[in-house]
Amino acid sequence: MTATRFPGQHFSAAILLFFLLFASCGNPAPQIRPIAIVGGTLIDGTGSPPVMDAAILIEGDRFQQVGTRGEVLIPEDAEVIEADGTTILPGLIDGHCHYEEWADELYLAFGVTTCPDIAGNDPEPLVPRRAAIASGSIRGPRLWLAGLTIDGPVPPEASARRRARSGIVVETPEAARQAVRTQVDQGVDGLKFYDYLAPEAAKAAADEAHLLGRSVFGHSLDIFAAADAGYDSVEHFWAVVYTSMQDPNRKTDLDLARNSGQISTRAFQVYLQPERMDDIVRVLVDHTIHWSPTWATWFRPYSSRAAEMKAQELALITDPRFGVGREQLQAVESLYAEFENAAAERKAELLAGYRHLEDFTRRFVAAGGKLHAGSDPDRVLPAYGLHVELDLLVAAGLAPVQAIQAASLNVAQAWRKDADYGSVEPGKVADLVLVQGDLTRDISATENVENFVMVFQDGQRVAGSR
Repeated sequence: MTATRFPGQHFSAAILLFFLLFASCGNPAPQIRPIAIVGGTLIDGTGSPPVMDAAILIEGDRFQQVGTRGEVLIPEDAEVIEADGTTILPGLIDGHCHYEEWADELYLAFGVTTCPDIAGNDPEPLVPRRAAIASGSIRGPRLWLAGLTIDGPVPPEASARRRARSGIVVETPEAARQAVRTQVDQGVDGLKFYDYLAPEAAKAAADEAHLLGRSVFGHSLDIFAAADAGYDSVEHFWAVVYTSMQDPNRKTDLDLARNSGQISTRAFQVYLQPERMDDIVRVLVDHTIHWSPTWATWFRPYSSRAAEMKAQELALITDPRFGVGREQLQAVESLYAEFENAAAERKAELLAGYRHLEDFTRRFVAAGGKLHAGSDPDRVLPAYGLHVELDLLVAAGLAPVQAIQAASLNVAQAWRKDADYGSVEPGKVADLVLVQGDLTRDISATENVENFVMVFQDGQRVAGSR
């Protein structure tokens, strides 16, 4: 941009600087008051025990002090927010987010301040949107992008829907490395690999991603191979199911049946072979591989609270505040109807498989595994699905603090973003959520959007009922 020059005048840089300084002295920038959140129970995202009667001081976009009411020094000019009767959480990070532009307000309303998008979306239109959200010109969750999926050749028997999910298809290690470099050059924060990426190509691509400072998230038919390749996180419950199968021909047949639509993914848990669970847990933990089960999108009809969940979700779909498409009504109703209308023997079979998954999850977390809670919102509403997942994890035997950690710090660590995000600690970015109720006693309170009292993103209030 060229500065306008007026006739007979020539402004030097020094004179221009003088006028700018003079103007700034005459019109000082407004001072942002510190914010103190006082009272309530803090679950800080680290897995530490809850802090009762907490106090949190926010200055600018960062947490400055975190502790109990008696430990935190509150400045006289601070805005004090009384949080008694609430549970205070870090801004939530959806551990398996599929970003949808229409859902920006829904994410924020449910306290999801960060969406790590691993839906296989082209990064080109999302990189500027990520910047616009970061600048505040668009409201929405912070975006971390994994870009297009990197896959190998897909079997011809697979459905067109499955083939369409292969963003970049590679057949050699060098092509896999180049695919990673291309995506990183486009601005992705991480990489997503798909099921049919050959082991040699997967290892080469993972090595390249790590050289470039990016983590790898992947679908997998064999978690042991994923560990050898260097994956940072494995997605979906069915990766555990496939890996448990000891007959390779049986695995191939079932995979083709699932990916051609002959077998429903929502019933795939029945094929889990529990005798291999401890071996799978061991390789995940030994290689520090995170795991995202994505239960909510498939298994919420199995919950003892299924009727209430269904009613909540249908109400959200018809709520004009959130702009949900009416086609979601049929998707939700058909999911519940399939289980509700199943014969008693079939229900028992489905539930038995699900109980094995719950058992696997308990073992994984008890062994020190890093779990992610995520919505995977193809068949559940974005953001809301994350809270159903928290509910299902607690019902499976996890403590509420462990469930919250799975939707905050664990995810930030997997994305190499935990220096700034994922927990309520001094120096970190001030993403914070206040939820009405005691989540240590009833985690399901987060499934009611009206219970979100305040949501902070970068130290600014962006949503909430108060």
